[in-house]
Amino acid sequence: MSTPPLIAQPENGQAARDRWHRARLLVALLLGLGGFLLSGMLSAGGLVLLLIEGKRLAPHLTLPLFSLAAIGVALGLPLAWQSFAGLNGWPSRRFSLPLAWGLQLVLAFLMSLIGGQVVLALGLAPALTLPWFHAVALALPPFLLLWGAASLVRDPHYTWRQMWGGLGGAFGSLGLAFVVELVLLAIGLVAVAIVVEATPDLAAALSQLRPTPDYQALSELMTLLLRQPAIVVMLFVGLGLIVPMVEEAFKSLVPALAGAGLKPSVARLFLWGVASGAGFAMVEGMLNAGLDTQEWASVALLRIGSSTMHCLTAGLTGWGWGKAWAQRRWLHLLLAYALAVITHGVWNSISVGMITITGTLEQGALQSTLVTTAFMLLALLTLAMIAAVMILAKRLSKEMGGVT
Repeated sequence: MSTPPLIAQPENGQAARDRWHRARLLVALLLGLGGFLLSGMLSAGGLVLLLIEGKRLAPHLTLPLFSLAAIGVALGLPLAWQSFAGLNGWPSRRFSLPLAWGLQLVLAFLMSLIGGQVVLALGLAPALTLPWFHAVALALPPFLLLWGAASLVRDPHYTWRQMWGGLGGAFGSLGLAFVVELVLLAIGLVAVAIVVEATPDLAAALSQLRPTPDYQALSELMTLLLRQPAIVVMLFVGLGLIVPMVEEAFKSLVPALAGAGLKPSVARLFLWGVASGAGFAMVEGMLNAGLDTQEWASVALLRIGSSTMHCLTAGLTGWGWGKAWAQRRWLHLLLAYALAVITHGVWNSISVGMITITGTLEQGALQSTLVTTAFMLLALLTLAMIAAVMILAKRLSKEMGGVT
Protein backbone atom coordinates (compact mmCIF):
# COMPACT_ATOMS: atom_id res chain seq x y z
CA MET A 1 0.00 0.00 0.00
CA SER A 2 1.55 3.28 -1.10
CA THR A 3 1.64 6.31 1.15
CA PRO A 4 0.28 9.56 -0.32
CA PRO A 5 2.90 12.27 -0.67
CA LEU A 6 3.01 14.79 2.13
CA ILE A 7 4.09 17.58 -0.23
CA ALA A 8 1.72 18.64 -3.00
CA GLN A 9 3.06 18.10 -6.46
CA PRO A 10 3.47 21.18 -8.70
CA GLU A 11 0.45 21.90 -10.84
CA ASN A 12 0.60 21.03 -14.48
CA GLY A 13 1.59 24.14 -16.46
CA GLN A 14 -1.06 23.70 -19.12
CA ALA A 15 -3.81 23.33 -16.51
CA ALA A 16 -2.69 26.55 -14.85
CA ARG A 17 -2.72 28.36 -18.19
CA ASP A 18 -6.18 27.02 -18.97
CA ARG A 19 -7.53 28.24 -15.62
CA TRP A 20 -5.97 31.66 -16.14
CA HIS A 21 -7.44 31.80 -19.66
CA ARG A 22 -10.93 31.00 -18.36
CA ALA A 23 -10.56 33.59 -15.60
CA ARG A 24 -9.75 36.27 -18.17
CA LEU A 25 -12.71 35.23 -20.31
CA LEU A 26 -14.99 35.46 -17.28
CA VAL A 27 -13.71 38.95 -16.47
CA ALA A 28 -14.23 39.96 -20.10
CA LEU A 29 -17.78 38.56 -20.02
CA LEU A 30 -18.62 40.60 -16.92
CA LEU A 31 -16.95 43.69 -18.39
CA GLY A 32 -18.88 43.37 -21.64
CA LEU A 33 -22.24 42.85 -19.95
CA GLY A 34 -21.51 45.58 -17.41
CA GLY A 35 -20.50 48.04 -20.11
CA PHE A 36 -23.58 47.26 -22.17
CA LEU A 37 -25.96 47.63 -19.23
CA LEU A 38 -24.30 50.77 -17.85
CA SER A 39 -24.24 52.47 -21.25
CA GLY A 40 -27.86 51.58 -21.86
CA MET A 41 -29.01 52.81 -18.46
CA LEU A 42 -27.13 56.11 -18.79
CA SER A 43 -28.55 56.65 -22.27
CA ALA A 44 -32.13 55.77 -21.30
CA GLY A 45 -31.89 57.76 -18.05
CA GLY A 46 -30.65 60.83 -19.87
CA LEU A 47 -33.47 60.62 -22.42
CA VAL A 48 -36.07 60.26 -19.67
CA LEU A 49 -34.71 63.34 -17.90
CA LEU A 50 -34.92 65.35 -21.12
CA LEU A 51 -38.52 64.31 -21.64
CA ILE A 52 -39.48 65.01 -18.02
CA GLU A 53 -37.96 68.49 -18.16
CA GLY A 54 -39.73 69.13 -21.46
CA LYS A 55 -36.55 70.12 -23.28
CA ARG A 56 -36.62 70.30 -27.04
CA LEU A 57 -34.49 67.55 -28.55
CA ALA A 58 -31.38 68.94 -30.22
CA PRO A 59 -28.29 67.25 -31.72
CA HIS A 60 -25.98 68.35 -28.90
CA LEU A 61 -28.32 66.52 -26.49
CA THR A 62 -29.15 63.40 -28.50
CA LEU A 63 -25.63 62.71 -29.84
CA PRO A 64 -24.10 61.83 -26.45
CA LEU A 65 -27.13 59.76 -25.45
CA PHE A 66 -27.19 57.84 -28.74
CA SER A 67 -23.42 57.39 -28.58
CA LEU A 68 -23.65 55.80 -25.15
CA ALA A 69 -26.22 53.30 -26.41
CA ALA A 70 -24.20 52.61 -29.59
CA ILE A 71 -21.02 52.02 -27.56
CA GLY A 72 -22.79 49.46 -25.41
CA VAL A 73 -24.20 47.62 -28.42
CA ALA A 74 -21.09 47.85 -30.63
CA LEU A 75 -18.45 47.04 -28.00
CA GLY A 76 -20.12 45.60 -24.92
CA LEU A 77 -22.35 42.96 -26.50
CA PRO A 78 -19.69 41.53 -28.89
CA LEU A 79 -17.20 41.34 -26.00
CA ALA A 80 -19.74 39.49 -23.85
CA TRP A 81 -20.71 37.12 -26.67
CA GLN A 82 -17.12 36.29 -27.63
CA SER A 83 -16.23 35.70 -23.98
CA PHE A 84 -19.23 33.40 -23.54
CA ALA A 85 -18.23 31.50 -26.70
CA GLY A 86 -14.68 31.17 -25.41
CA LEU A 87 -15.85 29.81 -22.05
CA ASN A 88 -17.83 27.15 -23.93
CA GLY A 89 -14.82 26.21 -26.04
CA TRP A 90 -16.33 27.35 -29.33
CA PRO A 91 -13.70 28.12 -31.98
CA SER A 92 -13.15 31.57 -33.42
CA ARG A 93 -12.08 32.35 -36.96
CA ARG A 94 -9.01 34.35 -37.89
CA PHE A 95 -9.66 38.09 -37.99
CA SER A 96 -9.60 39.17 -41.61
CA LEU A 97 -11.73 41.03 -44.11
CA PRO A 98 -11.65 40.84 -47.91
CA LEU A 99 -10.20 43.93 -49.55
CA ALA A 100 -13.58 44.69 -51.11
CA TRP A 101 -15.15 44.84 -47.64
CA GLY A 102 -12.48 47.22 -46.46
CA LEU A 103 -13.09 49.52 -49.42
CA GLN A 104 -16.82 49.42 -48.73
CA LEU A 105 -16.17 50.47 -45.13
CA VAL A 106 -14.09 53.41 -46.39
CA LEU A 107 -16.99 54.36 -48.68
CA ALA A 108 -19.41 54.04 -45.75
CA PHE A 109 -17.25 56.43 -43.73
CA LEU A 110 -17.22 59.03 -46.51
CA MET A 111 -20.98 58.68 -47.03
CA SER A 112 -21.60 59.11 -43.31
CA LEU A 113 -19.66 62.39 -43.32
CA ILE A 114 -21.58 63.67 -46.33
CA GLY A 115 -24.92 62.44 -45.02
CA GLY A 116 -24.42 63.94 -41.58
CA GLN A 117 -23.47 67.33 -43.01
CA VAL A 118 -26.45 67.29 -45.39
CA VAL A 119 -28.78 66.52 -42.47
CA LEU A 120 -27.37 69.48 -40.54
CA ALA A 121 -27.40 71.88 -43.50
CA LEU A 122 -30.98 71.11 -44.54
CA GLY A 123 -32.32 70.69 -41.02
CA LEU A 124 -33.67 67.18 -41.68
CA ALA A 125 -34.55 66.40 -38.06
CA PRO A 126 -30.84 66.32 -37.09
CA ALA A 127 -31.61 65.47 -33.46
CA LEU A 128 -32.92 62.08 -34.64
CA THR A 129 -31.03 61.45 -37.88
CA LEU A 130 -27.52 62.82 -37.23
CA PRO A 131 -26.67 60.31 -34.42
CA TRP A 132 -26.70 57.40 -36.89
CA PHE A 133 -24.20 59.11 -39.21
CA HIS A 134 -22.21 60.22 -36.15
CA ALA A 135 -21.75 56.68 -34.85
CA VAL A 136 -20.53 55.35 -38.20
CA ALA A 137 -18.20 58.29 -38.88
CA LEU A 138 -16.49 58.03 -35.49
CA ALA A 139 -16.30 54.23 -35.23
CA LEU A 140 -14.97 53.29 -38.67
CA PRO A 141 -11.55 55.08 -38.84
CA PRO A 142 -10.00 53.28 -35.81
CA PHE A 143 -11.51 49.97 -36.90
CA LEU A 144 -10.09 50.39 -40.41
CA LEU A 145 -6.65 51.15 -38.97
CA LEU A 146 -6.83 47.99 -36.84
CA TRP A 147 -7.89 45.98 -39.87
CA GLY A 148 -4.96 47.38 -41.87
CA ALA A 149 -2.47 46.50 -39.14
CA ALA A 150 -3.85 42.97 -38.75
CA SER A 151 -3.77 42.46 -42.52
CA LEU A 152 -0.07 43.37 -42.62
CA VAL A 153 0.90 41.28 -39.60
CA ARG A 154 -0.93 38.28 -41.12
CA ASP A 155 -0.98 36.34 -37.84
CA PRO A 156 -3.00 33.17 -38.56
CA HIS A 157 -3.88 32.84 -34.86
CA TYR A 158 -5.19 36.38 -34.31
CA THR A 159 -8.93 35.74 -34.13
CA TRP A 160 -12.13 37.74 -34.08
CA ARG A 161 -12.42 36.86 -30.39
CA GLN A 162 -9.07 38.46 -29.65
CA MET A 163 -9.97 41.47 -31.77
CA TRP A 164 -13.22 42.03 -29.86
CA GLY A 165 -11.39 41.43 -26.62
CA GLY A 166 -9.04 44.28 -27.43
CA LEU A 167 -11.79 46.63 -28.60
CA GLY A 168 -14.07 45.84 -25.66
CA GLY A 169 -11.19 46.21 -23.23
CA ALA A 170 -11.64 49.94 -23.75
CA PHE A 171 -14.49 49.77 -21.22
CA GLY A 172 -12.02 48.89 -18.51
CA SER A 173 -9.12 51.11 -19.59
CA LEU A 174 -11.29 54.14 -20.32
CA GLY A 175 -13.26 53.71 -17.11
CA LEU A 176 -10.12 53.59 -14.97
CA ALA A 177 -8.58 56.51 -16.83
CA PHE A 178 -11.80 58.51 -16.40
CA VAL A 179 -11.80 58.02 -12.63
CA VAL A 180 -8.19 59.14 -12.29
CA GLU A 181 -8.64 62.07 -14.66
CA LEU A 182 -11.78 63.13 -12.78
CA VAL A 183 -9.74 63.42 -9.60
CA LEU A 184 -7.04 65.35 -11.44
CA LEU A 185 -9.70 67.60 -12.99
CA ALA A 186 -11.03 68.43 -9.53
CA ILE A 187 -7.52 69.38 -8.44
CA GLY A 188 -7.13 71.48 -11.59
CA LEU A 189 -10.40 73.30 -10.96
CA VAL A 190 -9.21 74.20 -7.47
CA ALA A 191 -6.04 75.62 -8.99
CA VAL A 192 -8.06 77.58 -11.56
CA ALA A 193 -10.30 78.92 -8.79
CA ILE A 194 -7.23 80.21 -6.97
CA VAL A 195 -6.07 82.01 -10.12
CA VAL A 196 -9.57 83.46 -10.64
CA GLU A 197 -9.78 84.80 -7.10
CA ALA A 198 -6.37 86.41 -7.48
CA THR A 199 -7.36 88.12 -10.76
CA PRO A 200 -10.02 90.87 -10.45
CA ASP A 201 -11.01 90.77 -14.13
CA LEU A 202 -11.63 87.02 -13.99
CA ALA A 203 -13.59 87.29 -10.76
CA ALA A 204 -15.79 90.01 -12.26
CA ALA A 205 -16.41 87.98 -15.43
CA LEU A 206 -17.31 84.93 -13.38
CA SER A 207 -19.77 86.90 -11.26
CA GLN A 208 -21.49 88.10 -14.44
CA LEU A 209 -21.62 84.55 -15.79
CA ARG A 210 -23.49 83.06 -12.85
CA PRO A 211 -26.81 84.93 -13.24
CA THR A 212 -26.72 84.84 -17.05
CA PRO A 213 -24.86 81.75 -18.28
CA ASP A 214 -25.14 82.65 -21.97
CA TYR A 215 -22.69 81.73 -24.71
CA GLN A 216 -21.27 85.25 -25.02
CA ALA A 217 -20.42 85.52 -21.34
CA LEU A 218 -18.89 82.04 -21.34
CA SER A 219 -16.80 82.90 -24.43
CA GLU A 220 -15.50 86.06 -22.77
CA LEU A 221 -14.59 84.15 -19.62
CA MET A 222 -12.71 81.51 -21.64
CA THR A 223 -10.78 84.25 -23.43
CA LEU A 224 -9.79 85.81 -20.11
CA LEU A 225 -8.75 82.43 -18.75
CA LEU A 226 -6.59 81.64 -21.77
CA ARG A 227 -4.83 84.99 -21.39
CA GLN A 228 -3.54 84.00 -17.97
CA PRO A 229 -0.06 82.41 -18.25
CA ALA A 230 -0.72 80.19 -15.24
CA ILE A 231 -3.86 78.75 -16.84
CA VAL A 232 -2.06 78.09 -20.13
CA VAL A 233 0.81 76.37 -18.31
CA MET A 234 -1.68 74.17 -16.43
CA LEU A 235 -3.37 73.25 -19.72
CA PHE A 236 -0.11 72.24 -21.36
CA VAL A 237 1.12 70.29 -18.33
CA GLY A 238 -2.23 68.62 -17.76
CA LEU A 239 -3.12 67.71 -21.34
CA GLY A 240 0.41 67.45 -22.70
CA LEU A 241 1.94 65.34 -19.94
CA ILE A 242 -0.36 64.12 -17.16
CA VAL A 243 -3.26 62.94 -19.35
CA PRO A 244 -0.94 61.02 -21.74
CA MET A 245 0.79 59.34 -18.80
CA VAL A 246 -2.53 58.24 -17.31
CA GLU A 247 -4.22 57.12 -20.53
CA GLU A 248 -1.23 55.25 -21.96
CA ALA A 249 -0.76 53.39 -18.67
CA PHE A 250 -4.38 52.22 -18.57
CA LYS A 251 -4.61 51.45 -22.30
CA SER A 252 -1.60 49.17 -21.90
CA LEU A 253 -3.48 47.05 -19.34
CA VAL A 254 -5.30 45.22 -22.16
CA PRO A 255 -2.17 43.73 -23.82
CA ALA A 256 -0.58 43.35 -20.37
CA LEU A 257 -3.40 41.10 -19.15
CA ALA A 258 -3.63 39.32 -22.52
CA GLY A 259 -0.02 38.20 -22.22
CA ALA A 260 0.27 37.70 -18.46
CA GLY A 261 1.52 34.23 -17.57
CA LEU A 262 2.00 33.33 -21.24
CA LYS A 263 4.64 33.70 -23.91
CA PRO A 264 2.70 35.25 -26.79
CA SER A 265 4.37 36.63 -29.86
CA VAL A 266 5.32 40.31 -29.88
CA ALA A 267 3.17 40.74 -33.00
CA ARG A 268 0.12 39.33 -31.18
CA LEU A 269 0.39 41.78 -28.28
CA PHE A 270 1.04 44.63 -30.70
CA LEU A 271 -2.35 43.85 -32.28
CA TRP A 272 -3.96 43.60 -28.84
CA GLY A 273 -2.58 47.07 -28.17
CA VAL A 274 -3.82 48.53 -31.45
CA ALA A 275 -7.26 47.06 -30.77
CA SER A 276 -7.26 48.57 -27.27
CA GLY A 277 -6.38 51.97 -28.72
CA ALA A 278 -9.07 51.61 -31.39
CA GLY A 279 -11.75 50.85 -28.80
CA PHE A 280 -10.55 53.75 -26.65
CA ALA A 281 -10.69 56.06 -29.69
CA MET A 282 -14.21 54.92 -30.62
CA VAL A 283 -15.62 55.68 -27.17
CA GLU A 284 -13.76 58.96 -26.76
CA GLY A 285 -14.54 60.09 -30.30
CA MET A 286 -18.28 59.37 -30.15
CA LEU A 287 -18.66 61.23 -26.86
CA ASN A 288 -16.32 64.17 -27.51
CA ALA A 289 -17.17 64.86 -31.15
CA GLY A 290 -20.84 65.33 -30.30
CA LEU A 291 -20.21 68.33 -28.06
CA ASP A 292 -20.08 70.79 -30.97
CA THR A 293 -22.42 70.18 -33.90
CA GLN A 294 -21.79 73.48 -35.70
CA GLU A 295 -18.59 72.08 -37.23
CA TRP A 296 -19.54 68.43 -36.94
CA ALA A 297 -17.89 67.14 -40.15
CA SER A 298 -14.65 69.03 -39.45
CA VAL A 299 -14.48 67.64 -35.92
CA ALA A 300 -15.17 64.11 -37.21
CA LEU A 301 -12.32 64.46 -39.70
CA LEU A 302 -9.96 65.75 -36.99
CA ARG A 303 -10.85 62.72 -34.90
CA ILE A 304 -9.11 60.56 -37.51
CA GLY A 305 -5.84 61.97 -36.19
CA SER A 306 -6.81 61.37 -32.57
CA SER A 307 -7.89 57.81 -33.40
CA THR A 308 -4.61 57.14 -35.18
CA MET A 309 -2.69 58.51 -32.21
CA HIS A 310 -4.53 56.22 -29.77
CA CYS A 311 -3.99 53.17 -32.01
CA LEU A 312 -0.28 53.88 -32.46
CA THR A 313 0.50 54.64 -28.84
CA ALA A 314 -1.44 51.62 -27.54
CA GLY A 315 0.24 49.50 -30.22
CA LEU A 316 3.64 50.69 -28.98
CA THR A 317 2.89 49.70 -25.40
CA GLY A 318 1.48 46.41 -26.68
CA TRP A 319 4.77 45.86 -28.49
CA GLY A 320 6.56 46.69 -25.24
CA TRP A 321 4.51 44.16 -23.28
CA GLY A 322 5.26 41.59 -25.98
CA LYS A 323 8.97 42.18 -25.50
CA ALA A 324 8.53 41.95 -21.73
CA TRP A 325 6.42 38.79 -21.60
CA ALA A 326 8.04 36.87 -24.46
CA GLN A 327 11.67 37.95 -24.14
CA ARG A 328 11.88 39.45 -20.62
CA ARG A 329 13.08 42.75 -22.06
CA TRP A 330 11.49 45.08 -19.53
CA LEU A 331 13.55 48.06 -20.67
CA HIS A 332 11.80 47.82 -24.03
CA LEU A 333 8.47 48.17 -22.24
CA LEU A 334 9.62 51.33 -20.46
CA LEU A 335 10.96 52.80 -23.69
CA ALA A 336 7.73 51.95 -25.54
CA TYR A 337 5.67 53.59 -22.81
CA ALA A 338 7.86 56.70 -22.88
CA LEU A 339 7.56 56.96 -26.66
CA ALA A 340 3.77 56.51 -26.43
CA VAL A 341 3.51 59.29 -23.82
CA ILE A 342 5.68 61.62 -25.91
CA THR A 343 3.64 61.00 -29.07
CA HIS A 344 0.38 61.52 -27.20
CA GLY A 345 1.78 64.62 -25.50
CA VAL A 346 2.92 66.20 -28.76
CA TRP A 347 -0.52 65.67 -30.31
CA ASN A 348 -2.31 67.15 -27.30
CA SER A 349 0.11 70.07 -27.03
CA ILE A 350 -0.44 71.11 -30.66
CA SER A 351 -4.21 70.86 -30.10
CA VAL A 352 -3.98 72.99 -26.94
CA GLY A 353 -1.87 75.48 -28.87
CA MET A 354 -4.62 75.82 -31.47
CA ILE A 355 -7.22 76.45 -28.75
CA THR A 356 -4.97 79.01 -27.06
CA ILE A 357 -4.27 80.85 -30.31
CA THR A 358 -7.95 80.95 -31.23
CA GLY A 359 -8.97 82.17 -27.79
CA THR A 360 -6.30 84.81 -27.21
CA LEU A 361 -5.40 86.37 -30.55
CA GLU A 362 -7.66 88.70 -32.47
CA GLN A 363 -8.90 87.44 -35.81
CA GLY A 364 -6.45 88.41 -38.49
CA ALA A 365 -3.48 87.32 -40.52
CA LEU A 366 -1.37 86.25 -37.53
CA GLN A 367 -4.09 84.10 -35.99
CA SER A 368 -4.96 82.55 -39.35
CA THR A 369 -1.30 81.75 -40.09
CA LEU A 370 -0.68 80.15 -36.69
CA VAL A 371 -3.88 78.10 -36.75
CA THR A 372 -3.15 76.92 -40.30
CA THR A 373 0.39 75.96 -39.28
CA ALA A 374 -0.88 74.00 -36.28
CA PHE A 375 -3.49 72.27 -38.44
CA MET A 376 -0.85 71.31 -41.00
CA LEU A 377 1.37 69.94 -38.23
CA LEU A 378 -1.51 67.77 -37.02
CA ALA A 379 -2.20 66.57 -40.56
CA LEU A 380 1.46 65.66 -41.12
CA LEU A 381 1.62 63.97 -37.72
CA THR A 382 -1.48 61.96 -38.60
CA LEU A 383 0.09 60.70 -41.84
CA ALA A 384 3.33 59.90 -40.00
CA MET A 385 1.46 57.94 -37.33
CA ILE A 386 -0.52 55.95 -39.88
CA ALA A 387 2.75 55.09 -41.62
CA ALA A 388 4.32 54.13 -38.26
CA VAL A 389 1.49 51.71 -37.45
CA MET A 390 1.77 50.04 -40.85
CA ILE A 391 5.59 49.90 -40.84
CA LEU A 392 5.66 48.37 -37.37
CA ALA A 393 2.96 45.87 -38.38
CA LYS A 394 4.96 44.88 -41.46
CA ARG A 395 8.14 44.42 -39.44
CA LEU A 396 6.32 42.16 -37.00
CA SER A 397 4.69 40.10 -39.76
CA LYS A 398 7.23 37.28 -39.40
CA GLU A 399 6.49 36.74 -35.72
CA MET A 400 3.55 34.38 -35.88
CA GLY A 401 3.78 31.93 -32.95
CA GLY A 402 2.42 32.44 -29.48
CA VAL A 403 -0.70 31.48 -27.65
CA THR A 404 -4.03 31.34 -29.46
